[in-house]
Amino acid sequence: MPEDTPTQEYDAVVVGGGHNGLVSANYLARAGKKVLVLEARDVVGGACVTEELIPGSKWSSCAFIAGLLRPEIIAELELERYGLDLYQGDALSFSLFPDGSHLFLWKEIDRTLREIEKLNKQDARTYLDFGLRLQKFAGIVTPWLLRPPPERSQLLAAFEDAGEQSLFNEFTLLSVSDLLDRYFTDDRLKALLTFFGMVSIHGGPSTPGTAYTWGHHSWGEFKGAFGQFGFARGGMGAITQALAASARAHGAEIRVSSPVDQVVVERGRAVGVRLADGAIVRAPYVLSNADPKRSLLTLLAPGVLSRETERRVRAIDTRGSMARIHLLIDELPQYLPFADASAGPQHEGHQLLGASVEAFEEAAEAQRRGVFPERFVIEAVIQSVHDDSLAPAGQHTMTLGIQQLPSQLTGTTWGAEKERWADLVLEELYRYAPNLRDHVLDRYVITPEDLATEWFLTDGNIFHGSMMLDQLFGARPLAELAGYRTPVDGYYLCGSGTHPGGGVMGANGHNAAQVVLDDMAGVIRVAPRTRVVGASRRPWQERASARVMSTRAGRWVGFHVARRPSLRKVTEYAAKARR
Repeated sequence: MPEDTPTQEYDAVVVGGGHNGLVSANYLARAGKKVLVLEARDVVGGACVTEELIPGSKWSSCAFIAGLLRPEIIAELELERYGLDLYQGDALSFSLFPDGSHLFLWKEIDRTLREIEKLNKQDARTYLDFGLRLQKFAGIVTPWLLRPPPERSQLLAAFEDAGEQSLFNEFTLLSVSDLLDRYFTDDRLKALLTFFGMVSIHGGPSTPGTAYTWGHHSWGEFKGAFGQFGFARGGMGAITQALAASARAHGAEIRVSSPVDQVVVERGRAVGVRLADGAIVRAPYVLSNADPKRSLLTLLAPGVLSRETERRVRAIDTRGSMARIHLLIDELPQYLPFADASAGPQHEGHQLLGASVEAFEEAAEAQRRGVFPERFVIEAVIQSVHDDSLAPAGQHTMTLGIQQLPSQLTGTTWGAEKERWADLVLEELYRYAPNLRDHVLDRYVITPEDLATEWFLTDGNIFHGSMMLDQLFGARPLAELAGYRTPVDGYYLCGSGTHPGGGVMGANGHNAAQVVLDDMAGVIRVAPRTRVVGASRRPWQERASARVMSTRAGRWVGFHVARRPSLRKVTEYAAKARR
């Protein structure tokens, strides 16, 4: 190191100011540690960020729905005190199918059940039982979200204790198609539900293991309501801005436009980082919020890891990407079933256009071949409908999302195909909202290549790696990396590539910080071998619901109770998330 290179010292350095890096920084700072967060981009947030992509308008660039952020973290880090305002519209979801029919999912279960009855009365009855099955599955899995990852044998033992081995198989091993076929008959309802298993995957509805990806996206909670989601006022960056404000208030330092070139390793131990400008920051503990491949193959010098470890890291499955098209519009979409473009519940929540199981399967085959499918299933959000801070008066921010995209294209590049691809997607959009053809003022396109180069996500995978069973729990991202520690002493992973996986959850950063604090204190914790949440220890509400819904008569009663608006309070209490 040259003598004139400045050196700064901290207790811990966090590489990357995404939401998990900021969560780690918060817990370390609150423990009295001197912490520095280094973010390469000019704004904190990583893929959970609000940016002015089009002048005068603000956008949730990548993540755009809030529902997975753990309530324990919101409370412990006092995020509402530091400006976080989470809210919901009336409708959670609106789906417009290729045949012109449509479906709303409401935050009130009775309204949703009556809505599904319009498609298929039997499926409406089954929907409630299916939701309870998912809630039971989540009740067994979620106790591990804010703990070190369990071995898969531990997880299976918990299901066995609860007498729910079949539940483990359904929501962990099956394909999402096989899972949904067990419960539903209507192709449109199955198409809507299938979408949640298609997020950032390499595969399709028939790919084994996608049932877990589906559950991971569906078991979130919003202010105590299980399986629901909402928005952050001001866009998703409001989450990371609140995290940053909380961290700074407790002494953490955050620097943007400060890309890290390399983790400095001396005699097998991380001792700090070297920035791209050559400055050295020394710290005995370094946490990387980058994905595992970038953390271990790019930020470490060649030869630091063994060849076998490097080989295994390169083999981590990061295939499967998605893309965004941000549209500035001066008229809301007039979706085909509606008489005009006036604001309505069809614009409030998550919108899904053109979903069918066949379209998802075709997209998987196109993804495998590295080409575009013939048709796109489009997700959309228009947050400016209920948040006027995002766009000028008379205009709206409409974000489109396309899943199941190849990270690299065959025979060409995303850079070369970017605008042509966006044109194809918009033509598909105009099939469902023809009026928008004359009302798009500007657009900003983010491809898998952009996610890799501008947001530093290897292969454009927003989860930092596959969410299949071979890369979950005690094997995420690899068995030897599952405990957040790397083979380099003092160097840790805290991003979405670690347990419990992707999404704006914050649990990864929380867990990594606890491991670092233990190591700082010289505490050696033995992972508990107890079987978490056995059948006899489940909340009495869950046990009562299970008894009622285990019989045909009980399911009939449960459905008719849940369907009645006058008994909404009873249903909401039964569906409340419990920890």
